[in-house]
Amino acid sequence: MKNEENHCCEDKKIALDKYLQIGSGIGRGLLAIGESPALNGWMKSGRAFYTTEGKIVPTGRNLLINLKQINSGLDLNNIYFTEISKCYIGSNRKRLINCAAKTWPHFIEQINYVKPKLIILLGKKTTEIFNKLAGTNLVIGNIQQIDISGNLFNFLPIYHPSPLNPKRKLNAGFIDANIIEINQLIV
Repeated sequence: MKNEENHCCEDKKIALDKYLQIGSGIGRGLLAIGESPALNGWMKSGRAFYTTEGKIVPTGRNLLINLKQINSGLDLNNIYFTEISKCYIGSNRKRLINCAAKTWPHFIEQINYVKPKLIILLGKKTTEIFNKLAGTNLVIGNIQQIDISGNLFNFLPIYHPSPLNPKRKLNAGFIDANIIEINQLIV
C-alpha cells in the first residue's frame, strides 16, 4: 500500500465496526481514541498498534506502559479503541479536522454503542478536535464528565504516546494523579 490518503469520510454510510476494536474483560470499561488510522497498523494489519507481522508499534508500546500503570489486566488487545477521524490522511494533516467533522456522527455512534466508563483521548490534536466538534473544553491530564447525546461519559485526555512526543512522559503523572478515580470508573 502506498502512503497516500484514504478518504473514507467521503462515504455516505460507514459500518459501525469501521476502525473499532472491541474491548473484553476489564478492558470493556476503557475506550482509547486516536487521531486517524495509521498506515503501519489499521491500514495494513487491520489492527490498532500492530504491524502485519504481529509486532507492537512503538506508540502501542508506550500506551501499553500507561495501561499497565492503570491495571495490570489491561492490554492493547482488550480495550476498546477507535479513531476520531476514520480516514487515513497520510502526511496531509490539514485534512484531519475536516475528515473528523465528516465522520463525527459515526464516531458518536461508536461511543454510544460502546458506553465506556472512561474515554482516554490520545494527544493534544485529538483533544482539540474533540473540543471543537463537541463544544467542550477538555484539558490534558484532567478527568471531566461530558454529556454526549444524553449520556454522561468520563474523559481523560493525555499526550499522544508516540515516541516522537517528549511530553508523553507526563502521562504517567496524569494517571497517578487520577488513579483512584480511574480505578473506581473501570472496575
